[in-house]
Amino acid sequence: MRVDRVRILVIAAALACAAALLAPRPAAAQPRLDVTVSGAWWDGYDLGQQRAAITGPQTPTGSPVTLFESDAAITSGPGAEVRLGWRVFHGVYAEATGGLGMNTIEARVHDDIEQAPAITVSTTLTQITIEGGALVELATLRLPAGNLLPFVDGGGGYLRQVHEDRVLIETGGTFYVGGGVKWHSAAVKPSGLMQRLVVRADARFVSRTGGVDVDDERRHYITVSGGVGVRLF
Repeated sequence: MRVDRVRILVIAAALACAAALLAPRPAAAQPRLDVTVSGAWWDGYDLGQQRAAITGPQTPTGSPVTLFESDAAITSGPGAEVRLGWRVFHGVYAEATGGLGMNTIEARVHDDIEQAPAITVSTTLTQITIEGGALVELATLRLPAGNLLPFVDGGGGYLRQVHEDRVLIETGGTFYVGGGVKWHSAAVKPSGLMQRLVVRADARFVSRTGGVDVDDERRHYITVSGGVGVRLF
């Protein structure tokens, strides 16, 4: 598992830095750094099922008798994301993202051998991500109020999950692919806050390894976000 996390971080760093190392510098007139802060919604996903059993006397060697079963899942919750994007040449950015998600782990206990009613218990889970990747802007849509820029992006990084009261801390890795749209002023040499303003919306498909899990399997979920920022330098 540690080897997998190292590979993820190496790939993420390569995506974030390859263009910067190989591409020519952009024209000085255009801002090169995008800084955006977004509110987000992180989707939930199943964590698997467990069965509590004991050995029974039905056969000479004994056979399992199920005491109860439980299903676990991480539910959807709000989040926040900060992104730094450095334009390495026209329409291509090396990007770093920090994310914080507030989710809940729920476990449903059912099929009790004594026919007790099913119950659901829950606890808070804080998820932290640090990721690097590349963003490529597609064809610019020029509008009277500014430029609309669809984009695609991809990358990966580090995941840390902290259980309520810090009684459990798990780490893992993430890969993501996604897309979205940015809007900003059409000014070639922006000056003042309004001309430097950026409005951005993202949707990502995230694949996660490690972290809190019942079966230690790769899990997938969706994140969506929207926010504002500024263009600098």
